[in-house]
Amino acid sequence: MTQAEKICANVSADIKPQAVTLANAVLAMQEKIEQQIPLYDDMSFTQKLRTTQGEIALRQNPAVAEFRATVRDYANALKSLQNIVENNQAPEQKTNLAAFRSKLKVV
Repeated sequence: MTQAEKICANVSADIKPQAVTLANAVLAMQEKIEQQIPLYDDMSFTQKLRTTQGEIALRQNPAVAEFRATVRDYANALKSLQNIVENNQAPEQKTNLAAFRSKLKVV
């Protein structure tokens, strides 16, 4: 059983394939973020560039912007996954003994 399947173990069957796919995406983004954190620590927030007029201007570092966007997307996907897992629980299955007892109570 994969980690994504473990996360979605109690999700109802009708939405489980989508939940597992989302869990896999969240785990992939988490891995990418963890790989990029040491690089992000050393990145400058801005880059200097020369305009067409020859002046030096500051511009946002695209690598920093991409990292921040990935973290934001990860946070949103993680929140969605958490909502799906919490709000789409499969009905609890009774054990054989519990099912047998409930039948006896009816009689």
